[in-house]
Amino acid sequence: MIRITYSRDQQPLAERIRDDLSDRVLQPAPFLIVLVSRHSNADPHVQAEIEKAMAKSLPVLPILSEDVALPAALAEDLALDFSGGYDRDRLLRRLARLTGTQKDVRRANRRALVTIGGIAALMFGIALIAIASGLVAFPVAEYNEEATFQAQWIGGLIGQTLERVQPRSTEDALHFPATHEAAPTRLYHYIRETATALPKAGGR
Repeated sequence: MIRITYSRDQQPLAERIRDDLSDRVLQPAPFLIVLVSRHSNADPHVQAEIEKAMAKSLPVLPILSEDVALPAALAEDLALDFSGGYDRDRLLRRLARLTGTQKDVRRANRRALVTIGGIAALMFGIALIAIASGLVAFPVAEYNEEATFQAQWIGGLIGQTLERVQPRSTEDALHFPATHEAAPTRLYHYIRETATALPKAGGR
């Protein structure tokens, strides 16, 4: 949708531009045309429209209807100078160029997205093939070293705790409860079903 913002004194020019563009689909995305004059530069509504378009990163085409300076937010190289008279063909050519530029940007973005997606899929496929063929192996030695460290750490933790409660004689062992009952609750996960009580006399 092409929107035109202008001050009240520029209404005839705005209506003429709107009529010339009414039968053309030049820009499917939002697009702002700003009619620049002394009055529009001082018009809060026009300046608010420019700021809103800039905040949304919308394309903006400034058209000079008088020989005045452009607002600072507008790009001078995109401006059309109609201070000497309106030129319909120049307007249509400029809009066609800007429209084509926007379409080219969208096409380039789509191509980039497809390319990145293709590269990611290719790398994933190569990784799967490399693992399946044995070219890439998991670091077994590192895993074993980590497992050994964890076993030693758990053993030290449990051993220090059970040192205080384990039986010191056959008589103690005969009346020693299951290890997981004698140990603190926080160690159940490690020592469940690892009771160390000796069988009672006569049960051999």
